[in-house]
Amino acid sequence: MRNRAGLVLGLAVGVLVLLAVVAGVLSAARSGPSLPEGSPEAVVQAYVSAVVGDDADVAATHLDPEGRCSESDVRGYGRTTARVVLRDVDIIGETATVDVEFVHGGSGPFGGDEWREEQTYELRRHDGTWVITGEPWPMYYCEGNGR
Repeated sequence: MRNRAGLVLGLAVGVLVLLAVVAGVLSAARSGPSLPEGSPEAVVQAYVSAVVGDDADVAATHLDPEGRCSESDVRGYGRTTARVVLRDVDIIGETATVDVEFVHGGSGPFGGDEWREEQTYELRRHDGTWVITGEPWPMYYCEGNGR
Protein backbone atom coordinates (compact mmCIF):
# COMPACT_ATOMS: atom_id res chain seq x y z
CA MET A 1 0.00 0.00 0.00
CA ARG A 2 2.79 2.39 0.98
CA ASN A 3 4.70 1.69 -2.26
CA ARG A 4 1.60 2.32 -4.33
CA ALA A 5 0.98 5.69 -2.62
CA GLY A 6 4.61 6.66 -3.19
CA LEU A 7 4.35 5.68 -6.83
CA VAL A 8 1.18 7.72 -7.33
CA LEU A 9 2.73 10.71 -5.57
CA GLY A 10 5.93 10.41 -7.62
CA LEU A 11 3.93 10.15 -10.82
CA ALA A 12 1.85 13.21 -9.93
CA VAL A 13 4.97 15.25 -9.15
CA GLY A 14 6.56 14.09 -12.41
CA VAL A 15 3.51 15.18 -14.42
CA LEU A 16 3.52 18.59 -12.71
CA VAL A 17 7.22 19.07 -13.45
CA LEU A 18 6.66 18.08 -17.08
CA LEU A 19 3.77 20.55 -17.39
CA ALA A 20 5.92 23.31 -15.88
CA VAL A 21 8.73 22.59 -18.36
CA VAL A 22 6.32 22.61 -21.31
CA ALA A 23 4.78 25.90 -20.13
CA GLY A 24 8.25 27.43 -19.75
CA VAL A 25 9.32 26.37 -23.22
CA LEU A 26 6.12 27.66 -24.80
CA SER A 27 6.33 31.02 -23.07
CA ALA A 28 10.01 31.43 -23.98
CA ALA A 29 9.31 30.58 -27.61
CA ARG A 30 6.36 32.95 -27.82
CA SER A 31 7.02 35.98 -29.98
CA GLY A 32 5.61 39.44 -29.37
CA PRO A 33 2.17 40.49 -30.50
CA SER A 34 1.42 40.57 -34.20
CA LEU A 35 1.21 44.24 -35.15
CA PRO A 36 -0.10 45.68 -38.42
CA GLU A 37 2.77 45.52 -40.92
CA GLY A 38 4.24 48.93 -41.68
CA SER A 39 2.46 50.58 -38.74
CA PRO A 40 4.31 52.94 -36.38
CA GLU A 41 4.08 50.39 -33.55
CA ALA A 42 5.50 47.64 -35.80
CA VAL A 43 8.43 49.91 -36.71
CA VAL A 44 9.13 50.62 -33.02
CA GLN A 45 8.85 46.90 -32.22
CA ALA A 46 11.34 46.05 -34.99
CA TYR A 47 13.71 48.82 -33.87
CA VAL A 48 13.65 47.80 -30.20
CA SER A 49 14.04 44.12 -31.11
CA ALA A 50 17.08 44.98 -33.23
CA VAL A 51 18.63 47.13 -30.48
CA VAL A 52 18.03 44.45 -27.84
CA GLY A 53 19.42 41.82 -30.22
CA ASP A 54 22.54 43.96 -30.69
CA ASP A 55 21.86 44.34 -34.43
CA ALA A 56 22.71 48.00 -35.00
CA ASP A 57 22.54 47.66 -38.80
CA VAL A 58 18.89 46.59 -38.70
CA ALA A 59 17.99 49.08 -35.95
CA ALA A 60 19.43 51.94 -38.01
CA THR A 61 17.14 51.12 -40.94
CA HIS A 62 14.23 52.32 -38.81
CA LEU A 63 15.81 55.70 -38.04
CA ASP A 64 15.03 58.89 -39.94
CA PRO A 65 17.66 59.16 -42.70
CA GLU A 66 17.52 62.94 -42.32
CA GLY A 67 17.98 62.73 -38.54
CA ARG A 68 21.05 63.04 -36.35
CA CYS A 69 21.25 59.37 -35.34
CA SER A 70 23.00 56.69 -37.37
CA GLU A 71 24.07 53.07 -37.09
CA SER A 72 27.25 54.06 -35.25
CA ASP A 73 25.14 55.79 -32.58
CA VAL A 74 23.06 52.64 -32.03
CA ARG A 75 26.05 50.27 -31.86
CA GLY A 76 26.84 49.00 -28.37
CA TYR A 77 23.52 49.82 -26.72
CA GLY A 78 21.91 46.37 -26.99
CA ARG A 79 21.27 43.55 -24.59
CA THR A 80 18.59 44.18 -22.06
CA THR A 81 16.36 41.64 -20.36
CA ALA A 82 13.55 44.14 -19.96
CA ARG A 83 10.06 43.30 -21.10
CA VAL A 84 8.69 45.91 -23.48
CA VAL A 85 5.00 46.77 -23.27
CA LEU A 86 3.15 48.79 -25.92
CA ARG A 87 1.09 51.43 -24.12
CA ASP A 88 -0.31 53.83 -26.74
CA VAL A 89 -0.15 54.78 -30.40
CA ASP A 90 -1.26 58.17 -31.71
CA ILE A 91 -1.21 58.92 -35.43
CA ILE A 92 -1.88 62.43 -36.68
CA GLY A 93 -1.43 62.76 -40.42
CA GLU A 94 2.18 62.09 -41.33
CA THR A 95 3.45 61.92 -37.73
CA ALA A 96 2.97 59.41 -34.94
CA THR A 97 3.95 58.77 -31.35
CA VAL A 98 4.34 55.32 -29.84
CA ASP A 99 4.48 55.01 -26.04
CA VAL A 100 6.17 51.93 -24.61
CA GLU A 101 7.15 50.83 -21.15
CA PHE A 102 10.33 48.91 -20.35
CA VAL A 103 9.90 46.68 -17.31
CA HIS A 104 13.29 45.83 -15.76
CA GLY A 105 14.12 43.29 -13.07
CA GLY A 106 11.38 41.66 -11.05
CA SER A 107 13.35 38.51 -10.45
CA GLY A 108 12.82 38.41 -6.68
CA PRO A 109 10.13 36.20 -5.16
CA PHE A 110 7.76 39.17 -4.96
CA GLY A 111 9.12 41.13 -7.92
CA GLY A 112 10.21 43.88 -5.53
CA ASP A 113 13.29 44.83 -7.50
CA GLU A 114 11.24 45.64 -10.60
CA TRP A 115 11.38 49.14 -12.07
CA ARG A 116 9.73 50.70 -15.07
CA GLU A 117 10.88 53.16 -17.66
CA GLU A 118 8.49 54.89 -20.05
CA GLN A 119 9.66 55.97 -23.49
CA THR A 120 7.90 57.81 -26.29
CA TYR A 121 9.05 57.27 -29.85
CA GLU A 122 8.28 59.96 -32.39
CA LEU A 123 7.89 58.92 -36.00
CA ARG A 124 7.23 60.54 -39.34
CA ARG A 125 6.43 59.30 -42.80
CA HIS A 126 9.42 59.24 -45.13
CA ASP A 127 8.97 57.93 -48.68
CA GLY A 128 5.83 56.07 -47.64
CA THR A 129 7.26 54.33 -44.56
CA TRP A 130 7.40 55.26 -40.89
CA VAL A 131 10.82 56.22 -39.52
CA ILE A 132 11.83 57.06 -35.96
CA THR A 133 12.92 60.65 -35.42
CA GLY A 134 14.92 62.36 -32.70
CA GLU A 135 17.21 60.45 -30.36
CA PRO A 136 15.22 57.34 -29.40
CA TRP A 137 15.89 54.93 -26.56
CA PRO A 138 18.46 53.81 -25.73
CA MET A 139 20.25 56.84 -27.13
CA TYR A 140 20.00 60.21 -25.46
CA TYR A 141 22.61 61.82 -27.68
CA CYS A 142 23.63 61.27 -31.28
CA GLU A 143 26.80 62.46 -32.99
CA GLY A 144 24.79 64.05 -35.80
CA ASN A 145 26.43 62.28 -38.70
CA GLY A 146 23.13 61.13 -40.15
CA ARG A 147 23.47 58.56 -42.90
